[in-house]
Amino acid sequence: MPMNSTALTVFIAITSVAFVLQVSILLSIYLNVRRTSADLHSVAADFQRRMTPIIENARDVLADATPKVKEITSNLTETSATLKRQATTLGDMAVEMALRTRNKVAAADDMMTRTLERVERTTGAVQNSVLFPVRRVNGILQGISVGIGAFLNQKREVREEQKRSTNDEGMFV
Repeated sequence: MPMNSTALTVFIAITSVAFVLQVSILLSIYLNVRRTSADLHSVAADFQRRMTPIIENARDVLADATPKVKEITSNLTETSATLKRQATTLGDMAVEMALRTRNKVAAADDMMTRTLERVERTTGAVQNSVLFPVRRVNGILQGISVGIGAFLNQKREVREEQKRSTNDEGMFV
């Protein structure tokens, strides 16, 4: 069993060296983590120191702006409602104006139609009451003129015939 004891001693020595090596690695890791943690702690403290005024300013701005944003939102809501009402009123007025305009145009058209019909009737009445008698008188005067002309022409023809007959008699002699 002496060999066993040497092997056991070698095994214990290797195990002890491995254990010391593991402890030294773990100690090194612990020290690195502690140093890194301290660095991160200082970075976090620096970050917090720098961000605290910014966060406080943001809170102040937000606290100051919140009532203004609420007021702006309220004003926009009121303005939108007012614009909707005015647009509705304007649309109703436009429809009413279009109806009134259409009615006025129809009334003007009727008035013009009636006026033109009256002018036509008046023209017809003037033609019947003034021009018809004038045409009759004109016809009568023309008839008289033709009659006088025919009468005078007939006398002239008789005179001319008498002259011709006297002139013709001298020719035959």
